[in-house]
Amino acid sequence: MMHVLSSNTKSNSGYSVLPMSDRLEHSNYKNIDMIIGLVAAVNGVSAHDIRCTSRSRAHIAFCRQVAMYLAHVALGYSLTKTGVLFRRDRTTVSHACARIEDLRDNREFDAVLTSFEQILKFAITQQPNCKKSSAQ
Repeated sequence: MMHVLSSNTKSNSGYSVLPMSDRLEHSNYKNIDMIIGLVAAVNGVSAHDIRCTSRSRAHIAFCRQVAMYLAHVALGYSLTKTGVLFRRDRTTVSHACARIEDLRDNREFDAVLTSFEQILKFAITQQPNCKKSSAQ
């Protein structure tokens, strides 16, 4: 888990360590919820299963990999930021992205992912008070 220093809380040194997840904007979580909801609905799994931190069945793990890929590619989130949002390590996100990218050689799968990317980009730009997400 990634941590940052904060001077907002008291400790002997004047600084304390806060998890990076405490600093992520609410809109980041909203965007991840949108991705998870889309992937879950299309694949007939629950959003809870995709969010689950434990190892799961292959189909659910694959759906989670698709969702992490979309967060990284469609939203431009860094591997680290995506990992924090999914409660995974950045190397796990990197593996997921590489696996999904390899599968895009299949035309049908590529068409589905392209549709997901277009839906997400449209939905995010239609959110009230939309701010362009910044990769961290």
